[in-house]
Amino acid sequence: MEFIDIHNHLAWEIDDGMPSKEDAIIALQEAKKDGITKIISTPHFVPGTHDVSNIDIINDRIEELKELAKTYGVEIYSGSEVFLNHEYLDMIDSKAFNTLADSKYLLIEFDVRRNMDHNDYAEDYLYELKVRGYQPVIAHVERYFPKGIVLDRVRSWIELGCYIQVNRTSLLGTHGDVCRKNAEKLLREGMVHVIASDTHRSEGHRIAKLSDVYSLIEKDYGKENANLLLQGNPKHIINNEHLEEMKVIKKRSIFDRLRKKGR
Repeated sequence: MEFIDIHNHLAWEIDDGMPSKEDAIIALQEAKKDGITKIISTPHFVPGTHDVSNIDIINDRIEELKELAKTYGVEIYSGSEVFLNHEYLDMIDSKAFNTLADSKYLLIEFDVRRNMDHNDYAEDYLYELKVRGYQPVIAHVERYFPKGIVLDRVRSWIELGCYIQVNRTSLLGTHGDVCRKNAEKLLREGMVHVIASDTHRSEGHRIAKLSDVYSLIEKDYGKENANLLLQGNPKHIINNEHLEEMKVIKKRSIFDRLRKKGR
């Protein structure tokens, strides 16, 4: 099975991801071993910190990563993870960022340290991206709700035209029970479009690996959904195509089963 990872911090020494080129090499080797054949490199772009003067430095490193990855049979695409703060429109309007694989899709994140219940500007920020022609892919949505996921709010983002990305580590319980349950609720409701690694290290939890979460999704939600979330929709992003929705099979209640028996 081959996987495509659309959220990954493999490019070394430019953000809080890989601390060295040696770590990046180890991560590439592990990615290939795990079946990850295509990766979108998404270093953090922080408005107010990064601007046009920084983007060439970051993109030069991504180009180095592309060449390095060829040695290990992994294809790298350019991207970024844009932090939406009050200065984000300056970055967007100056084009000081990368979309995912030069597509219309843009990976964005909110502040994971701030409870989304206290964020009353998210919808306005997302709307401004939409009217500029971008398709926001909201990174690790499950991490923004420390008191439990608010499905109606996430659903409103999807209705606005945004897409939802969940982290592998969240589903594996690395970030705690609340985060795991948030991710599981999103999956049960069919409100996930992509699962990615959000790789930051060559060892530990946040590594270049997707096979374990693929097995989990296949077991609980079926092979078709597992393929969609870890291969199909990521491929659609690279090809700048429309993303598909999960096929959710609602579990029948005990009353439904009893009614069927009584017929």
